[in-house]
Amino acid sequence: MDTPNPTGARPEGVTSPEAREVLLALADRLATVRPRHTIDDGRRLAMILTATFERHGYMSDAAEQLEAEVRELAAPIIGRGTTRGEYASLLRDIAREAGR
Repeated sequence: MDTPNPTGARPEGVTSPEAREVLLALADRLATVRPRHTIDDGRRLAMILTATFERHGYMSDAAEQLEAEVRELAAPIIGRGTTRGEYASLLRDIAREAGR
């Protein structure tokens, strides 16, 4: 029998389907819009923030929880030279692994 989860928190090590959807949506955008341009970590964070707030509204608890989960999953971009297309491939790999 399933036990209730009143806080809505995800169990340790479990990725929500919605977080995987956000990762894949970000990957699609990065791969189709200027895929040869570089991306930095500030842009990564801005894209995650925008994607999660578009789903749940600005400053909502649900948006903040989803943002935290996606930030935890999406690898930081260190240094320079990573293209949007390369990062899109990485996000797809992360989403695939998170779905296992």
